[in-house]
Amino acid sequence: MGLRVDIAEIFTFTFLLWILLLIPFKFVLNRQYRAILGIIWGLIIASIIFFNIGDSLYFGFVNRHLSDELNVIGNDVGILFSMAYDFYLLETIFSTVLFITISYVFYKIFTAKIEKQELKHREWFNILLVIIIAFIGIRGKIDGISFGVSDAFAVNKLASGNLALNGFFCYYRGGDKQSFNHSNIELSKAINTIHKKIFSKKMSFNNAQYPFMRTVTNKKANNYNIVVIMIESLSAKYLDSLSNNNYKVTPYLDYMAKNGLLFTKFYANGQRSLDGITSTFTSTVLPAGFENFGEGLELYNLSYLGDIANKNGYTTLSIQSSNRGSFRVDKLSALAGFKNYYGAEDIPRVGKEKGNAHFGTWDGNMLKFLLNKVDKLQEPFLSFAFTASTHAPYYSPGKEWEKYPHSTKTEEGFLNTLNYVDRQIKEFMQNAEKKPWFDKTIFIFTADHVNHAKLDAQKQVMRSEKTYLKAFHIPLIIYAPKIFKASKLNTIGSQVDITPTIIDILNLNGSFSGINNSLLDETVLNRVAFTKQGTTISLTDGKGAVHYNFNSFIDGEGNMSKELKELLLSIDTAQAQLLKTSKWMK
Repeated sequence: MGLRVDIAEIFTFTFLLWILLLIPFKFVLNRQYRAILGIIWGLIIASIIFFNIGDSLYFGFVNRHLSDELNVIGNDVGILFSMAYDFYLLETIFSTVLFITISYVFYKIFTAKIEKQELKHREWFNILLVIIIAFIGIRGKIDGISFGVSDAFAVNKLASGNLALNGFFCYYRGGDKQSFNHSNIELSKAINTIHKKIFSKKMSFNNAQYPFMRTVTNKKANNYNIVVIMIESLSAKYLDSLSNNNYKVTPYLDYMAKNGLLFTKFYANGQRSLDGITSTFTSTVLPAGFENFGEGLELYNLSYLGDIANKNGYTTLSIQSSNRGSFRVDKLSALAGFKNYYGAEDIPRVGKEKGNAHFGTWDGNMLKFLLNKVDKLQEPFLSFAFTASTHAPYYSPGKEWEKYPHSTKTEEGFLNTLNYVDRQIKEFMQNAEKKPWFDKTIFIFTADHVNHAKLDAQKQVMRSEKTYLKAFHIPLIIYAPKIFKASKLNTIGSQVDITPTIIDILNLNGSFSGINNSLLDETVLNRVAFTKQGTTISLTDGKGAVHYNFNSFIDGEGNMSKELKELLLSIDTAQAQLLKTSKWMK
């Protein structure tokens, strides 16, 4: 399978050069002409190899190949460069030297003296032969749909597909929406299956034309305030209250977990910040092959957390520690209806951290700025904040927060930055307690995704868990001591459940669309968490998990029931087809 992938790549990008080299005309023998072909050929091969070296490093972070990430990097291209020179300097130097060497070798080969310069008419036959071979090589097969990402799985194991594939192939082939079959189940059957499985008395489906639109009508709103804080790369394993790993770097988050609502089985819907923000803002898990939120997904008419809050008289605010355009949070916040937005450029430096934050500003500055802004908002308000200081490479804000020997590349470095963020959250919350709005404010703490970083092998390494679900397990803490009694809940949930949970808590009126439910809705009997890892989608109900790569089911966990597989295909089919046909939200 790997050979088929490589052949498809090579012929796709060098096919025309073969033809230009073979045509039986005199100018083909010209040294300058051949030099140009050699340079182009060398640059193509060197670029593919260079790209795949980067992909192999990226794989260590998220345990999957690159696909459409480069299409959505936007203003964050600096992150790639900083990772290259700070995190992978030796690999970057080696790759650059290799790139130049390959390009030069091809140039030398193509400009070498040609001993026999006669032109033969049989070259026309050779050209025809090359066209046939290239056609088969590019398609990867004689008949049917051309060879795609999901075809690379020789057996029903994720590892086999990852071994055969490479990032360059996934990038130029994997982003094709036509390569994903979102019609595994007849649509009406899929809708009916989902309605039965995730039934709720509080949030019923009541519009046949828009099957997953829910109209929520409540007599009286609670007018509580909401503050959502999304922490960068926070795996559940790093909270001692969830894992008992005794890292001792999250004492305040653990305090709130003990005195608030702690959800022990909460999952990220994806593996990137954009996935987490999309799910939280829109109650939608980005379907495989679809445009990202901010790049076209919004054209399918989604429901938005900010809009719902605005229509219920809430003042809305969104803020992040990174620069305004980082991860496109400025655009996404505006699309989602948040009326006020701030990034690092707006935030003054008021803390005692040493040096400059690697991305934007230190989280302590952002949280102080957030408190100041929230304190001035008209109540009721809903705010969203996204941190950055725990993003790799792990720059230290100062010795004061270092509980472990620090390095920008080790797990100890990450734990130090997490200890810093925990302390800043503690300061933020203790100052918030002094405000008149605190007793009627609900604080929600979660993460964008788990920490995927593959770190210095000589230190304790953060390895990707073999169990897929652990690669999505993140914390969710709802803290409001005057409103909720402390409780540890084993309710299955994911980021798409945040919006309906907020709607339920606040008794908001209005409509939203989603295949999800409030985490506090006791009328829901069946709960699931839907996750996406590149071109693999997964579903868990707490008893088992199934994983599907759009070719077959692979590497299941626990009780892999037929019903769970059917529900996974139903969710994928219904969400994708209703979005495509503009039947998601009225």
